[in-house]
Amino acid sequence: MSSRRAIFRARAGRTTWAVLLFLVGFAALIIFVSFYYLMPAMDAALSAGPKQRRHLAAYSWLLMSLVLLILFVGLMMTFRIGRFFFPRSAPPPAKTKYVDAWAESAKRVSVPDDLDEEDDEAR
Repeated sequence: MSSRRAIFRARAGRTTWAVLLFLVGFAALIIFVSFYYLMPAMDAALSAGPKQRRHLAAYSWLLMSLVLLILFVGLMMTFRIGRFFFPRSAPPPAKTKYVDAWAESAKRVSVPDDLDEEDDEAR
């Protein structure tokens, strides 16, 4: 029973580290995108014309879609959701052998020879 608990704890710990690593990586991605694209785009939008603003908006939508796709795929990989939709093939269960309990006990019992003779004389 303790080995099952140890396996559960190891799996739970592995998931926790995977989630923390994913969150740190995604936070780094958001910070990178914000400082190197969104902040300069907001500054450029102040002095841009209507056509340029539409271009900036389109690029921003595209970038947001890409970041959300990375978030979604990262969540799928982190939590291994695919195991619910594509389970691994398992071998068929083994057929249970039903043995006769009385026959099995007769094979295992050892009766001393002198006990048999005493039973016959007592009758």
